[in-house]
Amino acid sequence: MMKTVKRSISRFFILLVAGILTYGCAAPPLPDLIWPIPPDEPRIKYVKQLTDTESLKEKSAATELLIGSESAEPLKKPNGVFVDSTGKVYVTDTARSEIMKLDTVSKQGAIIGSRLLSKPIGVVADDKGRVFVADSDNKKVWIFTAEGNISDEFLKPDTPFKRPSGIAIDSILKLLYVTDTYDHHIRVFDLETLKQKSIIGWRGREDGLFNYPSFLTVAPNGNIVVSDTQNGRIQIFDSEGRFLRRFGEFGDAPGMFARPKGVAVDSEGHIYVVDAAFNNVQIFDDEGRILMAFSGYGVGRGEMILPAGIAIDKDDYIYVVDSWGRRVEVFEFLGDKHKAREAAKAAKKK
Repeated sequence: MMKTVKRSISRFFILLVAGILTYGCAAPPLPDLIWPIPPDEPRIKYVKQLTDTESLKEKSAATELLIGSESAEPLKKPNGVFVDSTGKVYVTDTARSEIMKLDTVSKQGAIIGSRLLSKPIGVVADDKGRVFVADSDNKKVWIFTAEGNISDEFLKPDTPFKRPSGIAIDSILKLLYVTDTYDHHIRVFDLETLKQKSIIGWRGREDGLFNYPSFLTVAPNGNIVVSDTQNGRIQIFDSEGRFLRRFGEFGDAPGMFARPKGVAVDSEGHIYVVDAAFNNVQIFDDEGRILMAFSGYGVGRGEMILPAGIAIDKDDYIYVVDSWGRRVEVFEFLGDKHKAREAAKAAKKK
């Protein structure tokens, strides 16, 4: 009797494994997700998602179903994201109080800042490999070495931070910008001396003033693009901190905002704004005119719930934090760089 049961169990397991392997090998590729939909020219394409420290390693569906990814460190509540010039992706996780580092070249993942950070929001790395992390609960900006160790260097603000959140670097002018959300301004630091140089703005609704600013970025032309969250708008300043223009207001029409968060700029100057309430990303030209939007509410491919940070790498791949979905979704801007890559691939085939 027992031998019969064991043989049945063994046969069932063999069939299960065979089925899984067949599924893993024969599953058809999923259709492309693109925005806008035809017949308009596609401009954004969904690529993949990053969920843990093993995300960059290729795994078959069979492997995932059989053994999963128990060795991986999963994201729990991601918030900010940054991609450096060497392809390293840094993701802040406010639930784990850590930074996830993913190297797109070596395909390796690591965790930094364990048992040190409290609520990391913004993250950025400079040309030396130093990693700067805005820790809102600890009211400070931590500095880590390229190896992920805590540095003996530290920022020297004129007065203590109240709630640091967004952080960005101008690698040409060697400046570091930090939004102090509860102080309603941006602090500017010298990247070499780490001393504070100036402050941009204070609380208000007039041009150049802020109401709980959150994320910010430095555009390729050196302009500073700031998400003025509780004023429902985006503000743009030059590299000297002088106000240039603003766009957006509270509302539910295209080009308006409900809860603007992450901001980024691609190589062609388009401005991307994440809206945590609309669960999408809107794209504007450099004058603030709405061009299109992509994504929407959901947990499927290319969808998001409570998105936060955004980053665009040197090849115009777009990384958007889906906080509720516990992942970073990767999209591609189908612009000039994409076309150049496709042309190079076609030339190799000839």
